[in-house]
Amino acid sequence: MSKVKDFFKKFLDVKALKFLAVGVLNTAVGMGIMLILSAMFNKFTPEFAAHKLFTLGTTIYTASYLISSIVNYIAGGILSYFLNKYWTFKNKSRSKDVVFKFIATVLICYVIAYLGAKPLTEVILKNAAIADKWKEFIALIIGAGLYTVLNYFGQRFFAFAERKKNGLTVSDSDGLPEKSAAELQAEAEVAAALAEVESATASKEVPQPEEKKEN
Repeated sequence: MSKVKDFFKKFLDVKALKFLAVGVLNTAVGMGIMLILSAMFNKFTPEFAAHKLFTLGTTIYTASYLISSIVNYIAGGILSYFLNKYWTFKNKSRSKDVVFKFIATVLICYVIAYLGAKPLTEVILKNAAIADKWKEFIALIIGAGLYTVLNYFGQRFFAFAERKKNGLTVSDSDGLPEKSAAELQAEAEVAAALAEVESATASKEVPQPEEKKEN
């Protein structure tokens, strides 16, 4: 039980709340575009929407599903990059590595989430009397949920994570090494010791007698 509490205390902090707020905005923008595109494809170009691009096992990936989810991924990714970089994780690094790490993170999360959501939905709704187009909508929503969870951990601990240099934690926000609690405590002890030495030295000083004024 304590391990579960430690997990939530460690990962569900202010950064997580900010990420969720960004995620809500991303969802509103990305999923809105995604579901509108999917509905338009199925209404105006049903043959294109149902066109099979490829198959993995028994799962068929249609043009409507992939294009809609990819557009969602791109729109949400751009918005997520700027908001999470500068607001959620306060990462001010101008290194191109941050951009490449972010792209790698969202790409991997997309592949795992959206390609995995379709077969997962088919298993869950195997015996349900639901039209294929509605199963596709449900798969898109499940994929969005998986993508959000995976993306949070990927961005926090990989894309925008603090770097380690010579055993010290280096913050990308300012490029300066952050002092650990042990280092801060050691500095405080040294300062206290110096203060004690100065105090002892001052107490041992004997005041010099004033010279008598000559008449």
